[in-house]
Amino acid sequence: MEKMNNIKKEEGEIPNSDGQLAAALAHEIRNPLTTVKGFMQLLKPYLSEIGKEQYAELAIDEINRANDMIYEFLNASKPGTNKKAKINLNKLIQEMKMLFESQANINNINLSVKPCPGNPIIYGDTNKIKQVLINIIKNALEACEEVHAGDGEVSITAKSNSQQTEIIIEDNGPGMTEETINKLFLPFYTTKEKGTGIGLSICRKIIEEHKGRIAVNSRLSQGSVFIIELPLALTK
Repeated sequence: MEKMNNIKKEEGEIPNSDGQLAAALAHEIRNPLTTVKGFMQLLKPYLSEIGKEQYAELAIDEINRANDMIYEFLNASKPGTNKKAKINLNKLIQEMKMLFESQANINNINLSVKPCPGNPIIYGDTNKIKQVLINIIKNALEACEEVHAGDGEVSITAKSNSQQTEIIIEDNGPGMTEETINKLFLPFYTTKEKGTGIGLSICRKIIEEHKGRIAVNSRLSQGSVFIIELPLALTK
């Protein structure tokens, strides 16, 4: 038996560990991402000519974000680095609108953004905050797709006071029962046929790591409202 194992190793048998396979897959995903990023950089001057350069910049930023996530996964056992920086809240929600407006237009959903007066600044890991917003906005759009034919609405609103900010994501989808709301942030709980149930639990963990909180209000047939509270960046 030992001799057989040695032969397999010499022949270069592919490791069957789930962790090793996942790491190999994550590594390979980087290759097409690099290709797509290269094409976007080539297209950028042409988009600039028609005043759409910001779309190329956002696409490149998202590719970089995906690469960062893969890097973090491959180096999960190594000590993490502090990637927190000042984030312009209004700019962030405008980027979210640009990211999802194609999906919204295809499904006849009105996706609107209401920036906050005063241009508030928060402090955090941009990639992780984006991960939270993308998850919730995607859920909101999918909820509207379920019940509306041309009159779906999703709004992203930024608010702030002297100490904290709020990002409010509201939809007019089917809403949720009290039971669903109570279980919504539990790991592996999902109401989707193909959902994993880990998205919102990770979202809450990220927001709590940023000294904030996330809450949801919802009623059946009246839509849902997610409220993300984050502290304002300290000014020196």
